Amino acid sequence: MINQSSVQSNTHGTQAKSVISEQSSALTSSQVSPEQNRYASILLVCSWGGIILMLVTFLLYMGGLFNPTVQPSEIPLYWGLSVHKYALATHAPSGWNWVTMINHADYLNLIGLAFLGSVSVIGYISLLKDYVHKKDLPYVIMVALEIIVIVSAASGIFNIPAGG
Repeated sequence: MINQSSVQSNTHGTQAKSVISEQSSALTSSQVSPEQNRYASILLVCSWGGIILMLVTFLLYMGGLFNPTVQPSEIPLYWGLSVHKYALATHAPSGWNWVTMINHADYLNLIGLAFLGSVSVIGYISLLKDYVHKKDLPYVIMVALEIIVIVSAASGIFNIPAGG
């Protein structure tokens, strides 16, 4: 004699396996566009490049090379300060003026950070090129606007004074 609960359990188990199989099949059959693959590859390579650059410049700074304006041993003196007070105490430049001081190791550090900030723009430029070539106007407009917003924000043209 067959137990009715075991038949129901087996039926539900088979249905669940069928649903899982369909979902798994849908996930493995989804296609990723060449543009998405290129964008992801650019982000991957450039992100690791930026991280390595930050590591190298940090080690140069901690080694005391390239005449840092704030010696690594002096950093604890400034930990408790607000950004405004730190900038006043160390005569730190504001905005993009740090670029003029990359001959100092503590500002050389910022190159990797600035590079990481530009990684998405590099990827978007690749996408823009592809979408222009494909004449895909909605994506051209969307990606171009993304580039404009990111570059505008990074440029400092929207200078909003900090409170305090």
